[in-house]
Amino acid sequence: MADKRAPDTDELAALTKKSWNRVLRAGRRLRDEVTGDLPPMLRRAAWQQFQEIALARAACRLMQLLEPQPPDSGLYRRRARRSADAGLFDDIPSLDQRERAKKIYAELCERHSDRLPSCPWLRPVLAGRARWSATHPDARGSAWGRRMRRRKGGKHVQRRYREQGWHPLASVRKAWGLSAKRPPNDLGQSTEPKV
Repeated sequence: MADKRAPDTDELAALTKKSWNRVLRAGRRLRDEVTGDLPPMLRRAAWQQFQEIALARAACRLMQLLEPQPPDSGLYRRRARRSADAGLFDDIPSLDQRERAKKIYAELCERHSDRLPSCPWLRPVLAGRARWSATHPDARGSAWGRRMRRRKGGKHVQRRYREQGWHPLASVRKAWGLSAKRPPNDLGQSTEPKV
């Protein structure tokens, strides 16, 4: 005859620490609702006392079953794990991009061939870079290079001005008590504007 006993409360409400923190109620974390109005020093103790209440454990387990919970909401969204028999770039829809990703991956593996045997983590990183480079072809073009050179030049000029004790804005020079005369550049030439 089948056992018709009711499930034990501990069996019904077996929640791990991670699952406790992921329980949602009306789209908000339950932990935030329970401890949100308390001062920070009391929140941890209140949350621990709440977890010890048998009715709270059962209610949380019921909420997990009834309300849709996020799969594993972290800081970064992750792609689904690919099967072992699938190729590295089979999920890229465009055949052209897929071939470009394979070519970029081969070039990256060739460039880092001396490190690959000792660094098992490097292959997935190279695959990710190849995938991104193939699906975002305009991200590393000549416009990107010009933009990076402008940024680098701007940072260099700012550092040089800071070392020389000068600022290009007259209002800042006045507030800081700096002279209006521009310091000479690296070649010893005066950089005063010609009138």
